[in-house]
Amino acid sequence: LTFHAGPPVFDGPEDRNGKRNHDEIRFWQLLLDGALPFAPPTAPFVIAGDANLDPDRSDGLRAAIRDMLADPRLQDPRPSSAQAGLNTVDWPNGPGQLRVDYVLPSADLRILDAGVDWPAQPEAGSRHRLVWVDIALP
Repeated sequence: LTFHAGPPVFDGPEDRNGKRNHDEIRFWQLLLDGALPFAPPTAPFVIAGDANLDPDRSDGLRAAIRDMLADPRLQDPRPSSAQAGLNTVDWPNGPGQLRVDYVLPSADLRILDAGVDWPAQPEAGSRHRLVWVDIALP
């Protein structure tokens, strides 16, 4: 299951982008709860994507990503890199390095390894880095 949430910034005091970002992340817990008009996914599954939100340091309504990372139906492997820790993106002219990209396997999967690839010479196409998780399928 993949997603790309909009950034929670670049708007006015009404915070429409912040609220939209919150709802785009919250969608996944509503889906897992069976609270939407279609069936929730059956395990095993992985939710992967760009939430555009760091649970601790970014602008935005961080409760949604914190709740998602703490959901017992998911695992947060907390992938890291030697160069940047948990960070998955670098906006050098803005907030800097943040963790905004996630790979969250369902709780029934066994995680073998996880990381974030921060190459010495990053590609010019994206400020985001590759997040990877090795899992053992049942």
